[in-house]
Amino acid sequence: MEQAVGLYRTAASCFGSVGEHRGGRLVLSLFFKAVLGIERIFHFDSLQDEGLALLTGGRRTLSRSTLGARVRSVSSQAVGRFVRLTQPVVASVQRLHVSIDEHAVARFTRKFLIPKGFHTIRNKKMRVEKLFFSFDTGLRTLLNLVVTPGDARLATVASKMLAALRARYRRTPLRVVLDAGAAQSHRELLQLVDQNPNQVVLARTPRRTAYLKHWKALPEELFTSYEEPGRYKAAPAKRIHVAETTTTLRADKYSRARQVRTLVAREEGRRGKHRWHALFVFRDNATQALTLIQEFRARQHHEQTYRVLLHDAFVDAAPSGYSKHSSNPDRPGFRQSALMLYSWLAGLAVNALCHFTSSLPEQFHRAHPRTLRRWWLHFPAELYLSDKALFVVLHPRWFRDWWQQHLEHLNAKKLRLPWLDDRLVLYSLEVPPSQSGEPSSDPSGSTERVWC
Repeated sequence: MEQAVGLYRTAASCFGSVGEHRGGRLVLSLFFKAVLGIERIFHFDSLQDEGLALLTGGRRTLSRSTLGARVRSVSSQAVGRFVRLTQPVVASVQRLHVSIDEHAVARFTRKFLIPKGFHTIRNKKMRVEKLFFSFDTGLRTLLNLVVTPGDARLATVASKMLAALRARYRRTPLRVVLDAGAAQSHRELLQLVDQNPNQVVLARTPRRTAYLKHWKALPEELFTSYEEPGRYKAAPAKRIHVAETTTTLRADKYSRARQVRTLVAREEGRRGKHRWHALFVFRDNATQALTLIQEFRARQHHEQTYRVLLHDAFVDAAPSGYSKHSSNPDRPGFRQSALMLYSWLAGLAVNALCHFTSSLPEQFHRAHPRTLRRWWLHFPAELYLSDKALFVVLHPRWFRDWWQQHLEHLNAKKLRLPWLDDRLVLYSLEVPPSQSGEPSSDPSGSTERVWC
């Protein structure tokens, strides 16, 4: 709830063109849509929950048409400012481990000539828009977002995102992890590497035929064998063989050749067929090969977060960045405001749910949003609305002792809701709390009662 209050106040300062309260309601609606698992904007037409209405800033939830219109009415400059002001702040660390990757949002239309991009799920080029998130692999937190048409390339966008990160964390060394899409063009990859001499870059090597032939020709004595745990607890150990070599890269045919440290990993297959992987390593010649491979594998948390964004926060239901009223279907133009606002709030919701799990019992640490909704978010409650306070009486089905202890900390913060005339919000498990000097919790009289 604290994050929701902060988002409302930031939105009120950024979206003044649509009205402070209207901009705040827009942000609250999209944020709690992702938190609570409401799949599409058009589902708001059928939502009659008064508790959700109070949570999103009004006595009734916004309609489908109103919410859709407000999403598209905010300017790109205002959305960009909102994203900058709401970026998570990473506490002081010795190094910042960042993964940058793309997520393709497929668009199925014949009306507009949308630039194509490679869609990994369909394994082909499709008309798409792309979301580029930067991700802290240590804290498992989404840091920033850039949205582009489908023809944008990973290395080019990553260069811009890393420049913004370096400006934000000036004295913190960066270690960057990139997927194979960044190494498709050697010129773009080397330009990214040359941006900062203190920046370590690990990039997956594309599995091209020439590269694979070179890897298989390496002498066997160059490989060092390691045993690693299997895919699950009872699985047999996995055996990999790692070798170090160099790869010659050129920005173009006229530039000087560079010898890049390359780690080649051969993973023994369960059915006899080996899997080959390789990493380009820039500006780190001291760290052991296996340590670097394990560092790169932390990028899988980024991929898992994309999975959560897709299936639990429904980021693919974002409004299109292309104008539906364009007079020229061949060049419809690209307006990123609606797509960026919707996707960024989905990312903030995923961050908030991940942070929420750190305070839960151990078995729910890093739990998926759907698990959190079943066990911790979707249960009955009563709301008592008085002139000065909102009393929330919870009826959880499980972990009542945890709730009792946690609600004491929440009440001690004395959080106020700016969209409810700055009313104080208080929580209880049985009856609304009654404190001297606070509004009466008696539901009789002028206090309204809502069951949600």
